Amino acid sequence: MRKSAWFLVAGGVLAALVFAQISRPNLEAFLRNPTAQALTETYQAIQDQYLSKLDRASLDKVLQGGIKGMVEALNDEFTSYSPPQRAKLRNEDLQGEFFGVGATLSPAQGGGALIQNLYKGFPAYNAGLQLGDVIVEVNGEDVTKQDLDEIVSKIRGPKGTKVSLGVRRGGSGAILRFEMIREKVEIVEVEKAMLPGNIGYVQLNSFGSVKVIQQLTAALQELKQNGAQKLVFDLRDNGGGLLDQGCQVASAFIREGPIVYVRTRSQTRVYCEASGRTSWSGPMVVLVNRRSASASEIVAGALQDTGRAKVIGEISFGKGVGQNVIDLANGANLTLVTFEWLTPKKRSIHKAGITPDIQVKDNRFETPVSFEGTGVKAGETVTLSVNGKTFTATADKDGKFSFSQSFPARKLADERGAAVVDLEKDLVLKRALEELK
Repeated sequence: MRKSAWFLVAGGVLAALVFAQISRPNLEAFLRNPTAQALTETYQAIQDQYLSKLDRASLDKVLQGGIKGMVEALNDEFTSYSPPQRAKLRNEDLQGEFFGVGATLSPAQGGGALIQNLYKGFPAYNAGLQLGDVIVEVNGEDVTKQDLDEIVSKIRGPKGTKVSLGVRRGGSGAILRFEMIREKVEIVEVEKAMLPGNIGYVQLNSFGSVKVIQQLTAALQELKQNGAQKLVFDLRDNGGGLLDQGCQVASAFIREGPIVYVRTRSQTRVYCEASGRTSWSGPMVVLVNRRSASASEIVAGALQDTGRAKVIGEISFGKGVGQNVIDLANGANLTLVTFEWLTPKKRSIHKAGITPDIQVKDNRFETPVSFEGTGVKAGETVTLSVNGKTFTATADKDGKFSFSQSFPARKLADERGAAVVDLEKDLVLKRALEELK
């Protein structure tokens, strides 16, 4: 098996696939294990005796179900199996670019993909697609019953090829169709802005591609050219990504010393140290919230332990373990927890998080109200009052009711790489600016 990256992310046929991946001592133990024997016997029985003969695709589905069950039995939220299609998308994202139409998508209520953002100059924007459009067709195929990964994989494709999208707009049942040519889309993870008082602001959304450090270095250089003397480095809502990118990002601010240790089954060792070539040496603070995780916590922990920057915001998520992503024979990925990481002072933050030097609640986005229940008459209205606001739900024919509050999509900048900040209402950012001043 090929190990690609460290994340902070049977009958005869089955036996051959399994045995080919197992070292001899483990293979012998596997062959002696009654449950392992039962696994191969179960597959053989399904293949030979199940009432409906399964074709190759169905047999593959059975085998993938076995893999998923094995992984789920570990009961580890950070270990997972990605089927071939999802693995392909992730591998594209890791490279930081793909060929598509330049739109950010999310699952839509009722099926399809909701367009959350469009980037100027890219095919989707130029063709006339709009925010809030729901993609229901790709190349004439109904995609309303497909998951987001399947839809995205159909929209992406080879450079210069055509793709046709059918969308519903504004609640209308009519389908509007747009044809466009796929272009290279670079994933932009770094957003920047100049704030009053010669303060630069950089928001890093993810460590999920190999281009993160390049984008960060370019952003810091531009801010310095624009007169930035102090820096706000925002890691809020950043769920992590590649460990080596976390090391390089921390090294952009820290001149010397260990950045992160890793503890495996057999040893604890320094994984990476500062390179001595910083991109920013001026005063700075780093922002985190409860959704800052993994590589974000590595960077925040290193900046805190070395005294390089104060951490401001909420206690972070607390993902102190990392994974190897293992390429499997069928094109899928196994994301397997194989190590714990420690801060420069060898602190373990797993399930504890990074505690900020200055704690401030992140107030940018409201928590939606939701409720459900049963036991009322069909068609009866249920009302709930929260903080002076009233929310209602209507019971169905079985007396069940539910309500989930929705908010408009977060405002994003028209220009890729430009950050949207709220100097008046963002309490964490306001406290950061006070600290720098």
